[in-house]
Order: sequence, then structure tokens, then C-alpha cells
Amino acid sequence: MKTLRLTPPADSREEVAYRLSVIERQRDLGAVLGVNPLASQRAEECYRSLRRGNIQGPLHGVPLIIKDNIACASLPITLGCRALSGVRAQTDALVVSRLRAAGAIILARANMSEFAFDVRSRSSLGGDVRNPLMPETTAGGSSGGCAAAVAAGMADGAIGTDTGGSVRIPCSYTGLVGLRPRFRRAMLAGIAPLSLSKDTAGPMAHGVQDAALLHAIIHGIPVQPLAVRTLRGARLGVFPALAGDCPVQRKVWTAALDTLRQAGAILIETALPEQKALASATCLSVYEFRTAIDRWLSVQKNAPSGLENIYRSGAFLPEFNDFLQHLLTFSHLKQPLWQKERRFQRLLRQALAGAAAARRLDAFVYPTVRQQPVSLAKMPPGLAPELAAISGWPALTLPCGIASSGLPVGLELLTPRPDEHALLVLALACENALSVEIKRHVLVE
Repeated sequence: MKTLRLTPPADSREEVAYRLSVIERQRDLGAVLGVNPLASQRAEECYRSLRRGNIQGPLHGVPLIIKDNIACASLPITLGCRALSGVRAQTDALVVSRLRAAGAIILARANMSEFAFDVRSRSSLGGDVRNPLMPETTAGGSSGGCAAAVAAGMADGAIGTDTGGSVRIPCSYTGLVGLRPRFRRAMLAGIAPLSLSKDTAGPMAHGVQDAALLHAIIHGIPVQPLAVRTLRGARLGVFPALAGDCPVQRKVWTAALDTLRQAGAILIETALPEQKALASATCLSVYEFRTAIDRWLSVQKNAPSGLENIYRSGAFLPEFNDFLQHLLTFSHLKQPLWQKERRFQRLLRQALAGAAAARRLDAFVYPTVRQQPVSLAKMPPGLAPELAAISGWPALTLPCGIASSGLPVGLELLTPRPDEHALLVLALACENALSVEIKRHVLVE
């Protein structure tokens, strides 16, 4: 079982100083847009409080990385865009206020795909985010800065956002655990929007227990260790249609399924519900972004008055020029195309729930992405990340092995249930089974 890393340090001053030194040494990764100038002061306060015997919470003195579309009071919130470089958060996002209440230190703001548009992280403010495990490849997106920061040791945990895979894709690329929680609109307070129907905020960490801890804190759930169960009798629906077309990854995936089976899991091949419609679906953010971002910009100080002014400024990645121009054509929300995709959300949710009930499944399991990254170019992730994104069900990715390329392969679990507890307990059981195989591979290499 992996050791819990997110525990209060004995000396928060030393911890923060060390993490800041890692950020400085690893600047070439492009993971961080800026550090919190008050982080060291906060570390001093945590140290003195601990010396007096006062522990603020389970994250007392623990430094964390926050994606730069999540408001941290007094710090910039730029979405990676040059046009928003003068915007500062006036208050904390809900998730950040809960992290601070638990004792966490907000260490730095993570680079991201500009506006959270893409499945690789590149912004006009921070450039490309590189994968610490293989710097010539992308760390994925849009929460790639968070993933790269945690994988490189800048912090042991981060909070990113996931609309169509933006937590899970970079975690898969960098060998981390990433949780996309069930969609809850109330959790989006203080987060710059991409899609009002699909945005979520989720933890990115080295292990399932750490992810569960962060998840509990940001959702206001009592913190307690996950129950330990085995995989014996666990019924997992496997989607052959999502196995991907990368032979290097498929080899690891096949071995991971064998490991789960040997650990007692019952693997059941399952047809992918609504596969054709899923492949042709248009992301709701296309229809929702302009309305949502204009509303968000209207309450930010020193911000452009709307998306149209950002477009006119030209202060964004040139590669997004045509896309922004297209988004500007959707001036109102409730139109036929938007309503069609909203109906498909309900249809897919019902289809997945029906498939799980018919086969008495505990979860669906599939590779997180179709193939591994090979360069700084974006890699189309395939249909897998959209299952949770469209249905609204919770999903979690964890590493299931290491490919001959040297990069990890992610395994995603999806549960058609209204909360994350069962998913996290099952994920911990999978992590325990698969960690043995990953360690064996590392030793052999």
C-alpha cells in the first residue's frame, strides 16, 4: 500500500523552502506561472502554531499547487492568457477556502492550456508544459501544469479542473492518481468557467489515499482513511472498444487486466453504450463558453469586458484565433445544438447505468487515453475521458504499468453512482494489486 504523502510536515518552513527550490530548478518544465509571495510567511505561521501544539487541520503546513483558473485571494487568475495577466482574484474559490481551513499552504499557480481548451497544456503566458518523465513530450492538459508540478516534486498534491479529461489525461501521462468527481454545480464557486454543464474540480496526487484526502477536504466531507478491501469478487466491465491502437500501451493494458484478474476481479467484456453518438458528440463548452466567460469577466477587476474584447486584443495563443472566432457566434445558451447535447448527457448517463445494472458491475474499467504522448503536440485521447465528462459520473485514473517507452499507462475506473466513496475504495484495491506489478517492472528495468 502506498504511504500517505499529504501529512503535516515537522517543519513547514523547510518544506516550503525545499519545494520552492524545486520549482526554481525545474522552471524549464513550464509547470508554474507564479509562486505565492506569502507562502514562506504562511509556512512560518504554521511552524509556530505547531510548536505551540496547535494543528489547524489534516493539511497543516502542506504546500499545494492550484491550477490558474481557480481563484486564490490576492493572487493572479489568468487562465494562462496574456489578455488576463492583470486580473487578480478578490476572494478564494470554495475549494481553496476549504484547503486553507484545513491548514494547506497555497504554494504556486499552475500553468494550463489557455482557457482550459485543450488536451495538452500550452498558454500564451507560460508556453508548453513538459512531462517531467520525458521532457520532450507534453504533460497533457488542460491541468498539465498541476500534473507536471506534482510529478516533478514541486508539491505532493494539486487541484485541477476536469471538463473533458483535463485532470485525468495529464495524470495518466505522468503516472499520478487523478479524480474527476461527480458533477456538482455548487463546487464551481470561484472557478473560471469553461462549461457550465461539465466543469469539475478534482485532486491530483501520487496515490489514491492522498486523492481521497484532498477530495474529502474540498467537498467538506469528514476526513477518514479509506476502507481496505480486496478485489475478490469485484465485477469490472471492460470496454474492448477503448483498448486503443497503441501496441506499446496495449501490452501494458493486457498485463494490467491479468493482474486484476489474478487478484480476484471478475472481468466482463461490455459493449460501449452509444459509441457512435459518443464519437460524434460536440463538447458543450463550445456552446457554453462565451456566455459563461462573459459573465465571469464582468465581475473581475482589471479584466476585459468580454470574450469579444479578448479576441480583438490578440493577446492569446494565435492557434486559438479561429476557435475563438467560432465561439463568438454562440451569443446565447439555449439553442437547438446545446439542447441536443444536453439530451445526450441524460441518454449516456442512463445507458451506462443500465449496462452496469444488467451485469451487476461495480465499475467500468478502460485505458484513460488511447495512446501515450510522443511529442509536445496534442495527442487525441479518444472517447474514454468523455464517458465521465458527458455522463457526470465520477471517474478516477491511476497508473497500471510502465510502457517500454518509459512512460506510465493510466487505468480509469468509472462508477455510475452518486458519490465517490465506493469508487475510491475500489481504486485503492486496484492500486494495491497493480503497485506490485509496477514495482516489479521498475526492478527489472
